[in-house]
Amino acid sequence: MSKAIYQNWIKKGLEKGLSDIEIYAVDKTDLSIEVYDGKIEKNEISKMNTALIKGIYNGKAAKSKVENLNENNIDYMLDRLIDSASNITANEPALIFEGSKNYPKVEDKNFDFGTIDPLKKVNLLLEVEKGIYKEKTVTKVETVSYSESDSKTTIVNSKGLNLSRHHTYATVYAVGVYQKDEQIKTGMSYQIVKDFDKLDASKLINDNIKDGASQLGAHSIDSKAYPIVFSNEMFGNILGVFTSIFTGEAAFRKLTKLIGKENEEIASPIVNLIDDPLFEKALFKVPFDDEGVACEKRYWIKDGKFTGFAHNLKTAEIFKTKSTGNGFASGIEPGNLYLESQNITFDELIKPIESGIYITDLVGLHAGVETVSGDFSLQAAGFEIKNGKLDRPVDMIVVSGNYFKLLKDIEAVANDFIFGLSGIGTGSVKVKALTVAGK
Repeated sequence: MSKAIYQNWIKKGLEKGLSDIEIYAVDKTDLSIEVYDGKIEKNEISKMNTALIKGIYNGKAAKSKVENLNENNIDYMLDRLIDSASNITANEPALIFEGSKNYPKVEDKNFDFGTIDPLKKVNLLLEVEKGIYKEKTVTKVETVSYSESDSKTTIVNSKGLNLSRHHTYATVYAVGVYQKDEQIKTGMSYQIVKDFDKLDASKLINDNIKDGASQLGAHSIDSKAYPIVFSNEMFGNILGVFTSIFTGEAAFRKLTKLIGKENEEIASPIVNLIDDPLFEKALFKVPFDDEGVACEKRYWIKDGKFTGFAHNLKTAEIFKTKSTGNGFASGIEPGNLYLESQNITFDELIKPIESGIYITDLVGLHAGVETVSGDFSLQAAGFEIKNGKLDRPVDMIVVSGNYFKLLKDIEAVANDFIFGLSGIGTGSVKVKALTVAGK
């Protein structure tokens, strides 16, 4: 959809009596391919145009979401928007943003995955499936899938805002089932890339086999407190679950223990939790949020101290401050959040530990977590650490603790940095101790 069409719709909205109007539109094309047992199981293309129309009428702001917005339904949607605004009784800020003074320049090349022969994509998946099956302990390859996404976001409003951003990426994901005697384990591997040629079938195969086969022979361990090392992937998941407590929305609703703790030490002095929308190691660079506010690098925790809440336009107005550029369609979210690494390798991280646990899997990251109190109790698996080295695999354990104490007990962050499936960047993290319930 062209910006000229959006501008015409904005004109219509103003003519109908809206004092301001904004159109937030996403044009998205997705491809999904799956193979199973040497055959194509799924091959689907989906295209969608979604628009969120926001309007202010008599000082009240209303929103209306519609798929495939066009000339045939725009009048109906505008009338519905005005009707919704007319019935609002809540006294919340009615805001449409006029734009930031400056926006960061993003030089981010978008690969056109549509130029790659579909057969090449299928053959990549078949190669991965065949390679995993070469491992003797594999009983089944549950799935090997390929997905690609081409997404363009446009924000246009009556105050002159006119922005767009464009992202493309592809993901390959594989799951294998591994068995030894009566014990069955699952191996997982994935790659997320901005360029098709960066996909590496051999690495996907080897990572899957390493993940699955290494878990065979796992056992439980004695219940007690152990020094803990979280894998980079798992600690990213933990950070992701607790991002909401750093937001103005949580502060407004009294759903965070961080209220009144600005500039206070809430974590180990080595902890630097940073939101950098333009971070060079991130998959995407985000120059502005979904409200049109320019994004910039900001510490959430600096040298262990809480720097203040992340805000969108609404919470910024409530707390009489400015938006931090974290207003996204899903809520107040980071652009690219990551935990700063130290100059220490994974081997150096675990070397001082005589008896501990390296956690590579956590189950129940939503049901087993209470974000307000910070308490968590999670089923876990991983490996024993003995005399500074990884030892036997461990399963059937439950790791319990408190997020706020966990932050203070962080002793080191390795340089094996990744942005995992959680979208949060971190290296492996060593914490002083957590309670483990085993046999």
